[in-house]
Amino acid sequence: MLHRLSIATRLGFAACLFLAPVGYGLWVQTSANQAQIVQAHREADGAAYLRGIDAVHSALTRAVVLRQSLDGDGLAAKLAELRTGFGSALETEALSQKAEVLIRARDRSAMKVEARRALRRLGQQVANRSGIVLDPELASYYLGDIFASSLADLREQFTELRRNNAGGAGHDADGDAKRFDGALLSGRIENLLQSIEYAVATATGPQGNPAIKETLDKTFQPFGMMMSHAVAMMESGRGDPAAVQATFDAIDRFAQAANDQFVELLDARATRLREESLRTAAIGGALSLLALLSVVALVRQGVIRPLRRMTEALGRLADGDIATEVPASRFDDEIAALGAAMRRFKQALEDSRSLSNTVVQSTMHVSVATGQAAAAIAQVSDGAHGQMASVERLRRSFLETREAMKEVAAVTRTGQERSRDAADRLEESLSDIDAMADAVREIADMSSEINRVTVAIGKLAAHSNILSLNASIEASRAGEHGRGFSVVAGAVGTLAQQTLKLAQEIAELARRSHDRIGRGLEVAAAVGRRMQEVSVTIAETDSLSQIIVDQVARQRESVDGIETALIELSEISHANASAAEEITATMRGLAALTDDTRLRAEEVAGSAGA
Repeated sequence: MLHRLSIATRLGFAACLFLAPVGYGLWVQTSANQAQIVQAHREADGAAYLRGIDAVHSALTRAVVLRQSLDGDGLAAKLAELRTGFGSALETEALSQKAEVLIRARDRSAMKVEARRALRRLGQQVANRSGIVLDPELASYYLGDIFASSLADLREQFTELRRNNAGGAGHDADGDAKRFDGALLSGRIENLLQSIEYAVATATGPQGNPAIKETLDKTFQPFGMMMSHAVAMMESGRGDPAAVQATFDAIDRFAQAANDQFVELLDARATRLREESLRTAAIGGALSLLALLSVVALVRQGVIRPLRRMTEALGRLADGDIATEVPASRFDDEIAALGAAMRRFKQALEDSRSLSNTVVQSTMHVSVATGQAAAAIAQVSDGAHGQMASVERLRRSFLETREAMKEVAAVTRTGQERSRDAADRLEESLSDIDAMADAVREIADMSSEINRVTVAIGKLAAHSNILSLNASIEASRAGEHGRGFSVVAGAVGTLAQQTLKLAQEIAELARRSHDRIGRGLEVAAAVGRRMQEVSVTIAETDSLSQIIVDQVARQRESVDGIETALIELSEISHANASAAEEITATMRGLAALTDDTRLRAEEVAGSAGA
């Protein structure tokens, strides 16, 4: 079925096969973007789940600090609702059910602590399994750390400080220990506030997303002022319930604002990825269409049209139109060699036509001389010998034509073999390019792994810095005995900051390496496409060469038939020469033989024209 299709149709089919790898690359990139979009939605679901958990945790903490009544059934129902919406997707159903049981427990004094711990474990599990703590972007990473971990820890430390100050009022025996615990808790709260302030500055800084700074500062600044006032109030021993409640309200507002900004960043990222996928698909489709049209235009202009003109000229020459001009080729290639062979073939046809006309004219002279046989027997004999010489020349001309056809077939086969050898080499080169592209993709995957590790190192460095601040506070409280430990803690903090800086530099280097690897993949894909275009062109040239070989073979068969007819004409000429010596005895027989010779000469002339 394929050999019945036109060259243009086969070319279009081959171009479509060539575009298949381009479509596959677009599909792979779209799939990667889709995976990132799904991950962003998963993190958004985790943020919504954490918002509900944080609301329940805040209610429990308020009940402990302000000594208010607790609606355990209502809080458990809210947790159950969250579990129904998000628990199965994030695989946190078991821990959520445990927290619900603890919240509903009758022994509220003992179970409130366990319930808060269960909620903290549930929040950590949600943050881990939704990917919030490993978000690749700096702004969303620090915002997720704020509302998933830091604010809940701050609420717990504030609760412990409140309970410590309230419990130490009537116990003088261990008053020193109580005051020491209060100072320690205050230091921890200060460290948490510094950590939150650092996270906010990083998330809204140049490396994060400065666009969210104005919105986030509206809740962060009142939150920071309220927390400083609350810590000072607790350290002084005062515990105004209204101020405590206002402090918890500030924590809740800031947690909700951080959560909202986190979700907005995720939504913006998903929208950006979807737009990038659409833009990539549109650009890829346009480039593919342009490449297809370019290939079709180049092959039609450089191969199909010249061969079509050659074929039409060869058909007219085969029909006997020796006035046909052989088209000239603009390039010194196989088509130019075919044109030279066709010009030799045209010259041979002209010689054959001339010889055929000479034979016809000679035969007509013999026919006219038949009426004057008695007076011109010698002329008839001379004409027969001249006819033999003309037939011999005509036979040699056809032999030269056949040799020229052999040369055309040999040249065409040589070009066909070279085309196939070039096609095999192109296939090997394409395989090498594919292997190189696979190696570059593995390097890109390693770059992504390096980026993920550096993010984790940065987080560890941030936590190490916080721990060094805690150690410095503890050393300062220990006085003279903690001076050496304070120096060590300062060195650890310096090392943590240097580690964070180095991790950020490694992440930047990994990102630039990933970009360059992406450009290398694009260059390799472009080289592969161009080599595939050359392979398609070589295949079309090979098919056309085979068509030329077949047509030359058919012309050789026609020439062989003409040569057979010429041999027969030569034999007849010999018979005429012999009969001329006996013409005096049978004038009527000579006239009949002359008419027969004329008819055969006309048939030979007609065969030469065909």
